[in-house]
Order: sequence, then structure tokens, then C-alpha cells
Amino acid sequence: MKLVSRVTGEEIKQGRTLHGRTGTTTPHAWRFEHISLHRDGAHRVHVSRPGGRQGRIHRAFHPSDFGCEVRIEITWRRSVRHAVTRTWSKVDDYLLAGLFALVPLAFFEHFHWSDAIMSMLGLDSK
Repeated sequence: MKLVSRVTGEEIKQGRTLHGRTGTTTPHAWRFEHISLHRDGAHRVHVSRPGGRQGRIHRAFHPSDFGCEVRIEITWRRSVRHAVTRTWSKVDDYLLAGLFALVPLAFFEHFHWSDAIMSMLGLDSK
């Protein structure tokens, strides 16, 4: 997600000063903090400004109040890479957990596969 100015078409970075165009945002200069998803499904621009004794005043406005819009760019490569990374991390965790589960079985003397498991792991004393 990125905030883009409708006038210039350039991306607005976090920390940049925004000036309101409509509504209650007009008389003040606001610092852009981040974009959040509102419970009605629309995106809001989270901004703040100095507030005297109270510290900073935080508000969330619709992007059109600043003459901006929110663009969501999700490429299929990023989503596929994310899915592959998550899948591999799960497989890797389960393989490691399986290895740790087999080690106590190798040392369990009364288990009838103990000789074969110990020879696979290279722990046989022959």
C-alpha cells in the first residue's frame, strides 16, 4: 500500500507533511504516519500534529481530504514467493522435529529397530 498524490502522481513517504484540502484538515499541517484499514473497509491516513501540552494529536482521515489516494500493489511474484517461503519453513520445521523424534528411538534398547536406526544415524559402535 502506498499513498499517492492525485495532483502530481508521486508517492508520499512516511513523515512527510500533508496539508488538508477539504473538511477539518484544512487549517493544519499534518505529518503522515501510516495507512490503516478502517472497519468499514476503506483505508484511512493516520496523521499527527503537535498539540501543545498534550504531545502529538493523532487522527485518521480519508485520503481524499489531503488530495491523495491509496494504491495497493501486490504482484503475483511476491505472493508466490511468500507462499513458497512459508511452505518451506513448515516443511523444514517438521523434518527437524521428525529427526529429534527419531533420536530417542535409536537409543531405546528394547525397540526392535534400534540397530537399524543407529546404523542409519551412524551411531553404531561396530
